[in-house]
Amino acid sequence: MNTLRSWRGKTIAVVGTGATVVAGSANAALDGTAVTALETEVLADVATASGAGFTVFTVVIATSVGFALLSKFINKGANG
Repeated sequence: MNTLRSWRGKTIAVVGTGATVVAGSANAALDGTAVTALETEVLADVATASGAGFTVFTVVIATSVGFALLSKFINKGANG
């Protein structure tokens, strides 16, 4: 389990734990509490990844606009 955690992160470790719990009780119904805990962890990870993605997107767009404005400013100064 530690190998998965250091290799892929928290989501895989939680999925691995959930799979172990379910696989341990063969022919049994899924434990509602375990499924809910797994769902909560996965949704938290998705929210974190989504927030990080939007942050990166914002920085890239701001940098692109900033360089475009700087380029126009330099061109105007050079051309008079």
